[in-house]
Amino acid sequence: MDDEQHENVSFGLGDIDEHSQLSLDDQGMDGRNVSTVVIHAIGAAIDHILTLHLLTTKAGVVTNAAPWTLLRGAMEPAALAVWVLNGGSRDIRRERALRVWRQDMDDRGKWEEDTGYLITPPAKSGKIRAAEIVSHANSMGLRGDQVATKLYYSGLIERAAEIIGLDTKSIRAHWRASSGFAHGRSWASIRLSSPSSARRMRDGYEFSMTLNEDEHRKLAEATTAFLTRALDDYAKAAQEAGAPLAS
Repeated sequence: MDDEQHENVSFGLGDIDEHSQLSLDDQGMDGRNVSTVVIHAIGAAIDHILTLHLLTTKAGVVTNAAPWTLLRGAMEPAALAVWVLNGGSRDIRRERALRVWRQDMDDRGKWEEDTGYLITPPAKSGKIRAAEIVSHANSMGLRGDQVATKLYYSGLIERAAEIIGLDTKSIRAHWRASSGFAHGRSWASIRLSSPSSARRMRDGYEFSMTLNEDEHRKLAEATTAFLTRALDDYAKAAQEAGAPLAS
């Protein structure tokens, strides 16, 4: 933190050594860098965790659903960073990063269509950029079909859990629970909250629910594991010498 008011936040990721794996992964990517995907993901994870911290310690507010939703907003990008950084080869890491970039541009294109956003040349629409990313992947000798595959966070969470060595079913269950709270699903509140009161209604009962700290802690521990691994992997990839580029 740069100051006590948290107006400026430094994630402490440090510079990328020019001879590191991450720097070499970025070469030839036409600005769609592996490092940018990872830094943005880690930044988003920390942003959500900081918000949860401030909500509970500064505002002194603990609601039933928001703590789950905020940790979901941290787990997903942290898992993405782990997944990208742990590609078994430079080509795989580049393919994964470009897959995120393509998804990003595709989503942007849909937003542009929904809002009627006018593109002013030489700028290009998200839809065109998404297609260009696949073409660039093919020109690099990468698998364009992999780059063009849509990202689903359910599968991404599983793969990141496997990388870390966590039980995939348990992690997937925590993620599904957080999604249930984020979407206002009754099953999540009934199964994973603590009832504080109840009153009989004409057609049933109305319950008041509060945060179940024991259940929420499981998600917090899983999210911490993802973010810790993402930070460790980033530090290693950004500082340790990488394999030389093929000639």
